Amino acid sequence: MIRKEIEHLAINIDELHTHPSNVRQGDIGAISESLQAHGQYRTIIYQQSTKRILAGNHTWKAAKALGWTHIAATPVICDDEQALRILLADNKANDLATYDEPELIELLKQLADTDKGLLGTLFDGDELDSLIADQQHYEQPTPPD
Repeated sequence: MIRKEIEHLAINIDELHTHPSNVRQGDIGAISESLQAHGQYRTIIYQQSTKRILAGNHTWKAAKALGWTHIAATPVICDDEQALRILLADNKANDLATYDEPELIELLKQLADTDKGLLGTLFDGDELDSLIADQQHYEQPTPPD
């Protein structure tokens, strides 16, 4: 389901196509889980002239796999070269992102203590336990020589 805030941007899902030069490998299962838990909360970005997706190729694939007939999308007017640059920049920007792990642990702990637990976060209890263990190991003082 497309969230109410962006449903006015919905188009027929079959109007768009994945970009043939998208070399990114996405986790369709994880994205499907997020779409089922939260709906689509950000638009797919596509090149207006070709209808090729520049950002959100795997979200589109997940929505198709879920049987969606419409998806919220925003067109970008650009030539093919700039389209490739946008496609690559979007993927690389995601690669460069990191977490503030102590803050992440606190957020996950906070949600884990609710009725829904970690549902819809794409994290599970084992990952939280691993993050906590890694953080505790990192914080242990080094024994003197």
